[in-house]
Amino acid sequence: MMADQVFGEVVKAEESPDFIMKMPSRPDTIIGVEHLHTDPSGREYSNQGRRSKPPTHQSELKRVRRAQDALQEDGRQIDWDDHEQISGIAERLNKIISDDARILSESDAPRQIEDLKLSLQHHLRKTESYRNNVLNCGSRMSPRHEYGGLVFYIDMQCDYSYFTINQPGRVPRKCHQGELPLFPEIIRLIREAAKNDVRWILISTSTMITDDMTGALLFDTTDIETSMRQQGLNPCLRFICQMHKPFDGERPFVHKGEVNDDNGIDFILNRKQHAGTRRQLQRLVKVEVCKAIDAMEHNQTFIASPAVQLMINRYGTYLLKCKQPGVTLKPGVMDRLLGLIRH
Repeated sequence: MMADQVFGEVVKAEESPDFIMKMPSRPDTIIGVEHLHTDPSGREYSNQGRRSKPPTHQSELKRVRRAQDALQEDGRQIDWDDHEQISGIAERLNKIISDDARILSESDAPRQIEDLKLSLQHHLRKTESYRNNVLNCGSRMSPRHEYGGLVFYIDMQCDYSYFTINQPGRVPRKCHQGELPLFPEIIRLIREAAKNDVRWILISTSTMITDDMTGALLFDTTDIETSMRQQGLNPCLRFICQMHKPFDGERPFVHKGEVNDDNGIDFILNRKQHAGTRRQLQRLVKVEVCKAIDAMEHNQTFIASPAVQLMINRYGTYLLKCKQPGVTLKPGVMDRLLGLIRH
């Protein structure tokens, strides 16, 4: 219903802003719509100023798709008795799988949110130009159309299906592919946009492997809380320890793959990689579990990675009952409550 009131007939489609549209709910009123997207690997805007910018997630994904399509086509004509052909196919398949694993390893929520922040900052600097162009367009229309505001339409590819979403009063469930939890950082960025003449924020989501829309969130920046309530949205915290990711948070786990004598594929990790020790990972999980228990005490929605969720499933109710009310749970206290260390 909100979308039907805001978005109408396209009057003009060009740069700065990308679209000018009529507003169905207000006669003789037009709005400007600027389209932007974020990069899950954080490369789109976090690398501004670099002379040679690394490829974005989308550009790498397109390259992998082209390689997949070519391999599928060639595979239809392969002679399975020809060892040389089979080895060549295995080498190409190895490259596709290695690239795909590396792309996924590089993509995570903090990088994407940082990229969203920088992308918004980049476009917010142009809001005066967008507004003036919409005003000029409206003044030339017959009858004259008034200026109704700006919309930022944000594309976000995301896959948080690795995580479990915990909502008060509901059974924990896996996030869907393409589902975007409403992280507090996103809400803060929407509030910042509101200060810069952006009246609406539309976020469309898709999975990491397709551009097809899986969901959409629409916010009236003059009343974000009502927009959230109408869509059944709550701020979603995140408590994650991603053991399949690099411990140093920088390099991808997968360096390359090699085809062995049986045409199997062996993954090789980056030699400079820093993987966490067992004690370090245990500590990280405990820290995140303690935060999650505090969120449960305050009836807050959150997502958790598998190791954190396992602890919550097994010990969450007990810890919540035994912890001191209103006092933040610490890993040492949690250990004592669970009998993991002696008093």
